[in-house]
Amino acid sequence: MISGPDNISHYIPQRPPFVFIDTIDEISNTVARTRFTIPADCPLVTDGILPLAGLMENAAQTCAARAGDRIGYIGAVKQMEAYRFPVIGETLYTEAQLVQEVMNICLMEVKTYIADELIASTTLKIATIEA
Repeated sequence: MISGPDNISHYIPQRPPFVFIDTIDEISNTVARTRFTIPADCPLVTDGILPLAGLMENAAQTCAARAGDRIGYIGAVKQMEAYRFPVIGETLYTEAQLVQEVMNICLMEVKTYIADELIASTTLKIATIEA
């Protein structure tokens, strides 16, 4: 487990206040699992709710954690669906699973949960380059 802003900054290019993961539970060649408890001062929170843009940023940062020392760019978003929007204080559990990788392009299936409830899902095409 990796937690804390100083440790997370080794895995993603974003910096506070635009960091949307608190803890990395697992990183491997095929998966990344992260957690994020939504703070009241989160820059994308509106009226106490984290909107679709915040869920997308959380998904992208989870994929970035898997990429490690490579810089990733979102090439495509396929069917981003939010089944409900989380509120301040709730903890997101996000899993990014590698579906396919060809050279520097990977297809990642991302699912976000609160406890056992699936609240969002998407498939991201990520292009990476060495940092």
